[in-house]
Amino acid sequence: MTDKQPKTTYRPHRRGTKTRWLWLPSLMFGDGVAVSVLVLTMVMLRRMGLDTADTALAIALLSLPVLLRPLFEMVVTHFWGTTKVWILSTQFISALSLAAVAFTLHTSSWLLGTVCFMPFFVCSSVFYNIALHRFYIDTSQRVHLSQVRQQISQGMHLSQVHQQNPTPQQDTMVRWCDGEMVTLHSSTPQHHNTTTSIMALLFGCGVMMMIAGNMEVVTRNIRYSWSLVFYVMAGVELFLWLWHTIFLPGGTHGYAKPKPTMGLHRGEFRISLRRMLKRKDDITALTFFILFLLPETLLALTAPLFLIAKPHNGGLGLSPQEFAFTQGTIAIIAIALGYTLGGKAIKKHGLRRWLLPSALLLAVPGAALLFLSYNTAAPLSIVAASLAAGHAALGFALSMVKQVVVRFTRNMPDNTLRHAIARTLIATPFVIVGSLASLMLTIADYQRIFQLATELAVVPLIVSVFHLYLTRRQPQAE
Repeated sequence: MTDKQPKTTYRPHRRGTKTRWLWLPSLMFGDGVAVSVLVLTMVMLRRMGLDTADTALAIALLSLPVLLRPLFEMVVTHFWGTTKVWILSTQFISALSLAAVAFTLHTSSWLLGTVCFMPFFVCSSVFYNIALHRFYIDTSQRVHLSQVRQQISQGMHLSQVHQQNPTPQQDTMVRWCDGEMVTLHSSTPQHHNTTTSIMALLFGCGVMMMIAGNMEVVTRNIRYSWSLVFYVMAGVELFLWLWHTIFLPGGTHGYAKPKPTMGLHRGEFRISLRRMLKRKDDITALTFFILFLLPETLLALTAPLFLIAKPHNGGLGLSPQEFAFTQGTIAIIAIALGYTLGGKAIKKHGLRRWLLPSALLLAVPGAALLFLSYNTAAPLSIVAASLAAGHAALGFALSMVKQVVVRFTRNMPDNTLRHAIARTLIATPFVIVGSLASLMLTIADYQRIFQLATELAVVPLIVSVFHLYLTRRQPQAE
């Protein structure tokens, strides 16, 4: 076996470049649908009569496939096919899974059907997210197109191209995968990602939640109402599948080449992890991913359950319509605004100036919910304002996490796998703490849980201080 340089070719997606407005927003919309479906599932389980602790445990267990993201990343990388094939396959599986859940809601085995079919949806959503990021910009490199053309024609390796083009001079996205340089499309502003994802959340958590509540009132049949909602969500996935089948580019060129095996034993994950553990900055980033959002992980499952729990159980007793208005609309808009403001703050002043304030802001969501737990009879306007304040602070903090992920993966040969590891570590506390939350709900009330979440806000503050100290010599984030 010889150590030959992989063959590098330049192949623009002319169709994808000219018509990206036909498929880019829909791709991001499909990514947001997965999150909204999980929220709908949580509320559906409670409305169908499942215990609060069991509901929290079920949602935490459904999130387990997120922890396998690096493994899924390697499967997508080494299994032959195109990213279009992965996107279309996962969307079709998602549509079938949601339709199966909707069908079982009519029967007495609705819980068994949900437990059996929802994991297929979650796994396909993780694969879809991976394929989406490989198709779009998160694993791309901004380089000057004319220089890339010239350097590729001279037989220059991509690593050398990256070294000679550290600063983007032209807004063009070029991606490297298995020996091929592929131009996807001109860089699209990041608001496409945020806007369409927010629209998906507003549709799923807002519109569909409100429809479910109204159908419960009109039909007086909870099973029929939620079955209709899941049929509609399955129809949305099926429509996106048909749309992307027609308009998504790149269906004839493989982004992954055939391997002797699926490549799972080749040691990519072990080598990358060993490299990370040898660098102080990487260890700091890994610790940051695990601990920074620790207070929010405790609230992620308990807060929605608190909003819909009956007042005699310590909750607010919101109806599905009220939940859709507060948590599904106002809170989502607030988190989007906070995320946008955080991005503008980073762009203007850099990450280091705003990291500590964002860590302090993570105490706001817990404090807002703690306030509501002592005022369960508060009017809906107060509930909406409290949730808006908490989610705006959370959105601001999430923009900081996003920037740390960008810095963690920037200009690294294993950036795709590093991105998967970062996403996995961020989700790990959610699964672990979510599982513990189901136990806590049986032995403690919501007030003590929210008080604990507020006190845990000291953890991201300490982590931020150490992160700033250990990375003090690094340049400011763009």
